[in-house]
Amino acid sequence: MRAGVIGTVEGSFDRVGSFADAIEDGDGERARCLEIDRVFSLPGGEMAFEGSAAIEATETVERSRIDGGEIRIEETSRSVTRRAEFVGVPGEFVVADSSRGTFAFDLIAEETDVEIERATIDLGEFLANSSDAAPWKAGFSEREGNVENGVLHGTDLLDDDGIDGLLDGATLNQLGVEHDYDGERAKVTAARSGYVELYRPAEFGAGEYLQYLVDEFAPHLS
Repeated sequence: MRAGVIGTVEGSFDRVGSFADAIEDGDGERARCLEIDRVFSLPGGEMAFEGSAAIEATETVERSRIDGGEIRIEETSRSVTRRAEFVGVPGEFVVADSSRGTFAFDLIAEETDVEIERATIDLGEFLANSSDAAPWKAGFSEREGNVENGVLHGTDLLDDDGIDGLLDGATLNQLGVEHDYDGERAKVTAARSGYVELYRPAEFGAGEYLQYLVDEFAPHLS
């Protein structure tokens, strides 16, 4: 796993346990399951965990049919099972594999008696603290002036004399950057809304990805 949505932990826990149960809501009984597949150590020595979560849910879908020469659209409900993969560092943060998979935050939070909320990343701080950073994408919003928001693409954007003035006072909401990390040239894209995807080094697995987040992004999460 090298990409996902980060959830920050408010509270403390040392381990996560597996469980399976069912809950009642307005749509009836829904089964839930949390599975911890492995517990392991990061390159820096911190403990980490990896697993998957699943929950039954009800979705509304549209179905079309021809009736008496007319097209009719009907809404029907169906039961589906949503599944997510996750990795995390106990008491620090959890990463779900997608926005749809962030329901895993609730299951982990319930099992460990903490709160887990989708993170906000201060991309400006991250960029300022990255060694030899070379942004190739920068999305911004909340800028005063005629250009209120936009997305810039290019090479070494900070070397363009006009960029500083354009981004001055704006909020970075997405960023693609290459920078030095642990003797390698890392390539990553990140969003203010908590998503981080690491493209390079290509040989990095889940443990190295988590270590990268600990080293580079954890100080800039809220």
